[in-house]
Amino acid sequence: MTPEEDAAITADALLDSDNPPIEDDACLMPLDRPFDRIEGEQTNVRVDRETVERFRRAGDDWEERINAILREAAPAE
Repeated sequence: MTPEEDAAITADALLDSDNPPIEDDACLMPLDRPFDRIEGEQTNVRVDRETVERFRRAGDDWEERINAILREAAPAE
């Protein structure tokens, strides 16, 4: 990557409020769970921040709980 390309990527990243840059002195920790814990296709769904935060505060299994609620609420085939 050229310095110009790096600068352009950094400039774009700084404009993204949902993805702030990592500080140089940040202590990065590995995830304590694998990404593939939930079986199935990965997809993106927009959920408001307050809802996600409520699930996160209730425990580390928040993604599994959201998935279970969606599965139950899905229309029958």
